[in-house]
Amino acid sequence: MPNGIVLTTLEFVSVTVNERTEWTFVEVHDDGGFSAVVETTSGVDVSGEMSDLMARVAGRVIEDESKLAEIAGVNDNQARGSLPLATAVSALRTAIVDIQAQRAGLSLTQNLDGQPSARIQLYANLNRALLGGERTPRAFAAVAGRAARDSFVTVKCAPFDEVRPPSDIDSIVELARPGLDRVAAVRRAVGPDVAVLVDCHSRFESHTAPAIAEELAKLDVAWFEEPVEPTRHPEALAEIASRVDAPIAGGESGYGADFFDGLVTSGAVRITMPDIKYCGGVAEAVKAAAAVAHSGGRTSLHGPSGPISILAGAHVTAAMAAAMPLEFGVYEVPWRAELIEPAERIEGGYLWFPGGPGLGARINPKVLRRYGRRWKV
Repeated sequence: MPNGIVLTTLEFVSVTVNERTEWTFVEVHDDGGFSAVVETTSGVDVSGEMSDLMARVAGRVIEDESKLAEIAGVNDNQARGSLPLATAVSALRTAIVDIQAQRAGLSLTQNLDGQPSARIQLYANLNRALLGGERTPRAFAAVAGRAARDSFVTVKCAPFDEVRPPSDIDSIVELARPGLDRVAAVRRAVGPDVAVLVDCHSRFESHTAPAIAEELAKLDVAWFEEPVEPTRHPEALAEIASRVDAPIAGGESGYGADFFDGLVTSGAVRITMPDIKYCGGVAEAVKAAAAVAHSGGRTSLHGPSGPISILAGAHVTAAMAAAMPLEFGVYEVPWRAELIEPAERIEGGYLWFPGGPGLGARINPKVLRRYGRRWKV
């Protein structure tokens, strides 16, 4: 068997979560009988890009996962310009790292040069439980209160449904008032000892965001996430950051370690949020966090998706420099934990590692038969 990895085939998996959400995965096989399952949920179909990328690299010895895109004839600018392509590249790079870990009998954390850990702290993303349902302050408070009772010490909401740019500075606070009321309800529900994070989903502009940050400061909000989109408007984000006190967080759609380091060095964010599904994969996320830490920033992985990506994100978090708690979408579907085996274990606001080599978990075929399907292209 060569020292490198030789990838051979793909299988696709999709799971219907509800009428709004589908989790998608790819199972990647090598020529030695090993396989890795990687989440590819991105809101778009990536099976074409995955199949094309595999056709370019299948049968070739890959010594270094960071060279996969180069071997396939893909450059960073192409990946940055296409979410499906970035997802495909990230998935295969992650699969290589996972298979390497399995071959060596190491956990994914260890193969990423991290120290084994029993658990990783999570923060509760409330939005997945609220999508498609009631969006009143009372509904936000109910989910936030439940998370606090489940021992999450940090919660996050995305409250500004009514705001769409462009907006006027004279009316922005009133336009955002329903969202501010939702945040206020969350704060009352969790009390003063739970941190509240706010994700703006890029609904503001450089001239309106500071006014909203000022209102959120009255509610003791711990971070101000993506008031504008970092990949398209990094200069505007840096301008906002220079005018507000709350830490700016963001970067969930970015690709490559240089992008995240650039956000910190430019002053656009203090907290970067790579998503391992898009950023270049698990090893690239660790590399990005190291660069960000060197530049004085911190990292909290984005990813309120299925249990495969959350477990992979936990391994990455255990290996990252200046790591913060990992995002976790609470209460989206009651059978979530059973989708993988061993079942996902969330207790006391922490994710507990299942042990074993590589990722340490696989898709549960019984649950997949009930809620999803597997196919080849």
